[in-house]
Amino acid sequence: MSLSDIPKVLVVDDEQRMCDSLDTLLTKAGYSVQTAGDGKKALELYGKDNFDLVISDIKLPEMTGIELLQAIRKGDPNAMVILMTAYASLDTALAAINMGAYDYLMKPIEFTQLKLAAKRALEKRDLEIARQKLMAELQVKNDLLNRRIAEVDALYQAGVVLSQSQELKPLLTRIIRLALDVIGASVGSVMLLDEMRGELTVSASVGMSEEVRQKTRVKVGDSIAGYVAKSGEALLIPDISSDPRFAKFSKGNYETKSLISVPLKIKDRVLGVLNLSDPQHGTVFEDNDLRLLATFASQAAIAIDDAENFEQLSKKLNEFAVLYQLATEITTVDNSQDMTDLIYRSLKQIIDIDFAMWLSWNERSETLVVNYWEGYGKKDAGALRSREVQLKDKTVYSAAVRTVALKGLINEIPSLRDAIKTFASVPIITKGALHGLFCLGSRQADAFSENDEYIASIVASQATSIYEQQRAVLSATRLMTMGKMMSEISHDLKKPLTNISGALQIMRERWPEIAQSDDFFQTAQQEIRRLDELLKELLNFSNPTKYQLEQKKIDDLIKRVIRLVENDLKKHKIEFTHEFEDDVPGVLVNENEIVEVLLNLIINAIDAMPEGGHLAIRTFSEVKSDNGRHLVVLTIKDSGSGIAPEHLDRIFDRYFTTKESGTGLGLAICERIIMAHNGEIKVESSPGKGTILIIKLPSA
Repeated sequence: MSLSDIPKVLVVDDEQRMCDSLDTLLTKAGYSVQTAGDGKKALELYGKDNFDLVISDIKLPEMTGIELLQAIRKGDPNAMVILMTAYASLDTALAAINMGAYDYLMKPIEFTQLKLAAKRALEKRDLEIARQKLMAELQVKNDLLNRRIAEVDALYQAGVVLSQSQELKPLLTRIIRLALDVIGASVGSVMLLDEMRGELTVSASVGMSEEVRQKTRVKVGDSIAGYVAKSGEALLIPDISSDPRFAKFSKGNYETKSLISVPLKIKDRVLGVLNLSDPQHGTVFEDNDLRLLATFASQAAIAIDDAENFEQLSKKLNEFAVLYQLATEITTVDNSQDMTDLIYRSLKQIIDIDFAMWLSWNERSETLVVNYWEGYGKKDAGALRSREVQLKDKTVYSAAVRTVALKGLINEIPSLRDAIKTFASVPIITKGALHGLFCLGSRQADAFSENDEYIASIVASQATSIYEQQRAVLSATRLMTMGKMMSEISHDLKKPLTNISGALQIMRERWPEIAQSDDFFQTAQQEIRRLDELLKELLNFSNPTKYQLEQKKIDDLIKRVIRLVENDLKKHKIEFTHEFEDDVPGVLVNENEIVEVLLNLIINAIDAMPEGGHLAIRTFSEVKSDNGRHLVVLTIKDSGSGIAPEHLDRIFDRYFTTKESGTGLGLAICERIIMAHNGEIKVESSPGKGTILIIKLPSA
């Protein structure tokens, strides 16, 4: 038996002989004994050393045995005290028992009786101590059970709440608050994984400043959350400063030493990480906290996955609705400005954009031209209108290169430079070719996803394509209607012109002397011929020629036209140059029609340079990249006044003209003739910088 297992007995009696006698007897019986001659000293000894049993005389100096009993029991309700007295009475016996004395013995003491009483008292004390210990253990177990029941209930309630959540953002806030309640923590965050960028960002948090939340970006594999996202395993850190894996992250980054981080995982796919710190129930998190949070995280991950799928589905449905609405409304748009505004308003319904910019692409000069700006900063952005950005044909297809170039252009406007946080540019593709760029911007950081940019490109491209098709349909309808009308008008005008011409002939024959001396007849005849030519032009427009094609060299046709306008070039002091590439293949054309087109375009160029200038014509061949088709290309470039941006999209419209005496049919007929030859014609122009007309015809 060790010393700690030997029962300790305190004997209190004012007779030293009694103390010595009991000390000897009890020591031999296997007890550790100390003695005291009065109650005060006994109480002092009991306070220093917790005795298992006190044997005291009732009659003591300074303090009676009853008073000593009271004092001891006050400090230790379970103290075992046996009282002795030589003056026994019923009252003192009752008082002793009522005060909590275990036994009451008469002097002279029979040691056998005392030894038995001491043994029973100590057994009772041991039983009481064992009972209390058991009760304490039962209380701990009961508290733990209640806690587990509360945790299970919390998990159940959390599951109910999570199953009812559909929108992602409020769901994430619920997740972090429920996690804090279930585990009992003060600080927490939900970090979602951006798989494209390979980084975690804080999507919801409690106990974290907004500035920290916005700035926190963790690469997969870095820091604690990055480690959990990469490994896919839950992590409990009792003391981060002593953990060799993460000690370097603890300085200044974490106010608490104990952290817990678990992955939000669906099967083998990690959606994000759930982090908690500052445990409320103790100084550190425990294994049970880790298990509990991991269980909660599995429920949360399912809810997040469902919410993301629901959000994506809702977004797709919204996108389809917007595209349908756009396709419906685009048919009512009759100019490119309104089309840009419609695209901007449509995209704003599905993407968090604050402004949009439209740029046209000039393939020949490799230039982007700013046409329109919608939304935020429109007034300030007016300074960018018609601005040009030079980009090589290859680099214009690089999102990074063109975005840098265009952002540099926008940064010239201080109010825009300071406000725009996100900027992207997407290509507008129509008929397999680059039509221009559609740029979108936001005052919020990281406002666009890759899918947002893809949707913007589709919307802009499809809207442009539908708009151009609608224009073609409207033009064709107008052409048919006006063709019929022109045919009828021409027929009706032919007869009066014939009558007038005949009448003039009769008058010339009847009064020859007047006809020879007056310019009236000559002028009238010239005007009749001009009207007759105009009628022919109207008839050609309304009844396209059934072409009889023959192979011709485009250079020969150009030389023929130049001879016709040579005097006009000299008259207007226009310098003419030409560059004909060697071995340009021939083209299958109706010679008269193509000559008419060239003559019309060159006369327009001369009219654009009344004070002189430079006219350059170039021919060359090219192969179309998408189908390998061989083309003959002709460019007519003048240094005239140019065409206003708002007119560029309309110059081929029937009856559109900026000339006071123009019919608006010249360029329309040119386009009709070129299209009838399976070719294409387009124009590039900037005010004050001249105009380039580009004709492409299939080679023979």
